[in-house]
Amino acid sequence: MNESDTEIIESTLRWMTQFVELPHPVFGDLPVCPFTKTARLANQILFKIKRFSALTEFDRDSDIMQSIHEFYNSDFEIMLVINPEKTAISAPQTQELIEKLNNNISELGLLAFHVHPDEDFNIDGLHTRRMPYPGFTVQVNSQLKPASDALEKTEYYKNWTAEQLTDFGLPRT
Repeated sequence: MNESDTEIIESTLRWMTQFVELPHPVFGDLPVCPFTKTARLANQILFKIKRFSALTEFDRDSDIMQSIHEFYNSDFEIMLVINPEKTAISAPQTQELIEKLNNNISELGLLAFHVHPDEDFNIDGLHTRRMPYPGFTVQVNSQLKPASDALEKTEYYKNWTAEQLTDFGLPRT
């Protein structure tokens, strides 16, 4: 890992510790992501610095797919892929790319979520996916359901719109 990769990860970690991990009234005084701090402190986040664009393909031998298979065969809970080029891809292009990626990784039981400095997604005006760099997380889908089930018993989702809840797969029937 070169020095600029280290700086990119440090910048991302600052965003996590100074925003994602902090309690916020929008989420019933829970953190934006209540599980990030535990994963970070347990060294359960696999950080990857990878360039990607709107034209990135996800064939089996691609660099990103190789990283995803490395994550899949590891004990990490989360993989965070960070694009070091902030202007290489727009927020809408990142979202489209991750939809395409999810089609490729769903058979592995994995799910990706996009982040981008210009991402419009927000909960009650709080932009939760504005990481300093374009990127995405990859997580094991079966671990997400128990986590969201636990949050349903709190005030976490109180400011989500019906459409946001539906897009997130809630409520479950």
